[in-house]
Amino acid sequence: MKINPYLNVSNPVERCLFINISDISLKLFRGSKLKKSFKVIIYNSERNNKSILEYVNRLNIKTIVIETSNLNHLPENLTNDIIDARLNGVKVYEAHEFYELVNKRIPLVKLNTNEYLADDIFSIGLKHHSGLSSKRIVDVIVTLLLLPIAIPLIIFGCLLTLVTSPGKLFFIQERVGRNSQIFKIYKLRTMKSKHSGGYTTTNDDRITFAGRFLRLSKIDELPQIYNILKGDMSLIGPRPERPEFVKIYNEENAYFDLRHIVKPGVTGWAQVHLPKATPEDNLKKLEYDLYYIKNYSWLMDIEIILRTIKVVVTLNSN
Repeated sequence: MKINPYLNVSNPVERCLFINISDISLKLFRGSKLKKSFKVIIYNSERNNKSILEYVNRLNIKTIVIETSNLNHLPENLTNDIIDARLNGVKVYEAHEFYELVNKRIPLVKLNTNEYLADDIFSIGLKHHSGLSSKRIVDVIVTLLLLPIAIPLIIFGCLLTLVTSPGKLFFIQERVGRNSQIFKIYKLRTMKSKHSGGYTTTNDDRITFAGRFLRLSKIDELPQIYNILKGDMSLIGPRPERPEFVKIYNEENAYFDLRHIVKPGVTGWAQVHLPKATPEDNLKKLEYDLYYIKNYSWLMDIEIILRTIKVVVTLNSN
């Protein structure tokens, strides 16, 4: 992204003033969503002697982002300017908050020294702990209401699998759940009975003809109703991963286990944003999962359900 220290006021794109930049800001700049809504202006508090208010007034700044991860303090005059701007209606965010606002996921930054920018990551989930606990009641009620629809679809999926591919009807596999407890997940089989395992790839030849339809329609996921009633899973939450993959992901990013403080889900915030995620998307998936845990609300769950229904109805995973 081209970053201009000062812009012509005629530019119609909304301007966002970044006071200092560091790892989180650079991570934000590399993404595509920021540039769709904002034109970035950089202010270096150690080198720039101009007043913040001069930028705000001349360029009609409506948003200020403060990068504090590499700073121990802000100069008094800069602090006063930011407060004045805030009192005049300018929105002020810290960099990690603005990253969440733009990308709808939490910024996870691993430095070259194998250290992490922590921010408030370790307290994640505490704010909405009671709300997450009450989800169990909703899960059971909604699942019971879905049974009259789900059971015929599961039977249909079993028959389709039976007549198109030899082998077992159900796929049972160990996954990692809440508090890193191992449980067995149940799905309709969508792959050939004998294969080498590993990640699913685009145009994977291990997936059967019927399996492609079952995956697109999400019918293969319906046996997980049993997992929900049993208490291993929730309707909505991070996708449960295999133990061997969790070990790899934990080595890639130390924060991965934080997603296990809640029950995994049949669908979730990461799934609806990255329905065709690959192993290269693991960091983004984790950022989406942690964002859900941090910002959980009933409205968020409703949005996830509506997006999931859209995928099922259109048979489109894009």
